[in-house]
Amino acid sequence: MKYFFFLLLFFPAFAFAQKSENYDYNKNIKVKADSDPFYPAGEMAMYEYVFNKLEYSKDAVTHKAKGESMINFDVNPDSTLSNFSVVTEVGYGIDQSIISILKELKFAPGTINGKAVTKNLLMSFPVEVE
Repeated sequence: MKYFFFLLLFFPAFAFAQKSENYDYNKNIKVKADSDPFYPAGEMAMYEYVFNKLEYSKDAVTHKAKGESMINFDVNPDSTLSNFSVVTEVGYGIDQSIISILKELKFAPGTINGKAVTKNLLMSFPVEVE
């Protein structure tokens, strides 16, 4: 009986003992951050390019079109753009002109765990025809 109590008293200490000498606390863990797609030359350069190439229709000039064109699109892993849709339109063909200009551009793709993936972007283009 003495031995039984002795085992009950010290057994838990032996059963749950762990060796920490094999664990390396200084191990480097490589984490690859996720990123959103972006225009490599910068957002301002992209807007400048779009607005310099944008040509307004006669109706847009006559009616002095004003508003915000919000364009939704996907940036693919190969840097091309696809699946365009107009969320908020200005009209007078301006939205479609912006889309045709955007199709010429190449964006840096978004990444997840270091791998290029298709990601969605929503961009706003303020328009005011004088």
